[in-house]
Amino acid sequence: MALPFLPGNNFSKNLGKEKFHKSHHFDYVNRDVAKMMEDKAGIGGVPLPGQDLTPKNSVFPRGEGANQPAWVAFDKQVLSFNGYFQESVVERREEQYRVRPCLIYFYLEDDSIQVVEPRQKNAGLPQGTLIRRHRIPRPPPNDAKYYTVEDFNVGRELTLYGRVFKLTSCDEFTRNFLTKLGVRVPPPDGTPNDPYADHRKALDESMQPLRPYERFDTLKQFLDHDRHVLRFYCFWDDTDSMFGDPRELVLHYFLADDTIEIREVIPANSGRDAAPVFLRRGKVPKDVVALKQPGEVTERTVLNVFGPTGHGSRYILDSLKTGAVNVDSYKDSDLSIGAQLNVWGRKIVLCDCDDFTKEFYRTKYGVKESAPIP
Repeated sequence: MALPFLPGNNFSKNLGKEKFHKSHHFDYVNRDVAKMMEDKAGIGGVPLPGQDLTPKNSVFPRGEGANQPAWVAFDKQVLSFNGYFQESVVERREEQYRVRPCLIYFYLEDDSIQVVEPRQKNAGLPQGTLIRRHRIPRPPPNDAKYYTVEDFNVGRELTLYGRVFKLTSCDEFTRNFLTKLGVRVPPPDGTPNDPYADHRKALDESMQPLRPYERFDTLKQFLDHDRHVLRFYCFWDDTDSMFGDPRELVLHYFLADDTIEIREVIPANSGRDAAPVFLRRGKVPKDVVALKQPGEVTERTVLNVFGPTGHGSRYILDSLKTGAVNVDSYKDSDLSIGAQLNVWGRKIVLCDCDDFTKEFYRTKYGVKESAPIP
């Protein structure tokens, strides 16, 4: 027999209840204040009449260890996935769609997601960070919930703001982390080829010089002899010319690129202008010849194999150097004490050198120390 619904004949629903807080019913949506009533409970967290709240528990069991907050337990731990998304291209003959590879990062400390597209050369597309790091809601009708670690695995598809991202592979840390959670991680899957990218790659390869191909490796010489300079003390006898006199010079030979610089030693009260650079740094030819036309002296020579320019001409590199203009310049093997150099018509005699230069010639060429020329 039921008691009548009268005061004093029924029990209060608040007996033993300790929580009487009110739920947060307002939030920001697109920078505007909006009322969120669908998934908000009533006073004390009790569901409202007719409300079905989905529990926010994870499908993964709680692990053993200290009960630390997520921002402490998963600090600086990120799940990294390789993926791609496909976008359609309209009104273009060369391509109908594009396959754009990207990197998807899931930060375990706050369930935020970041999407980065690697930059490609001459892509013509805004690349880099496609989606900045923040929590991303699920697609409708579940847009009140956010993506969690349960949604990430190799082979799955994620819809992020209307774009469907396919996860193809992950790094070793991500694979071990998901395996410890009891998730079976499939083997990595390849990213499909982009037809337009293959077309651009073939076009770039067609622009490369055909065989035979020559490679000039000057980096090794620069790395081995950077800041290594041979110093010779020399003089130039200019007494044959009117008002000429002997000039004392210092020759610097740079081993990094086989260039020569000559500086003049100007004594005090000599009456000359203070311009110490006698010859600026550069390669010095052994023989003085007429000035060449622009483009006549090059490192490579080409051959026209299909007729004149403008009529389907094609060029290939010439490995035999047919018609190449060779300019013989001074090398370190041509420099020694007592040697006479022809520097643009001026006869310069090397008289002495410093200790580093003597050690260099003793180590490389086995030249014993020579007596300096007074």
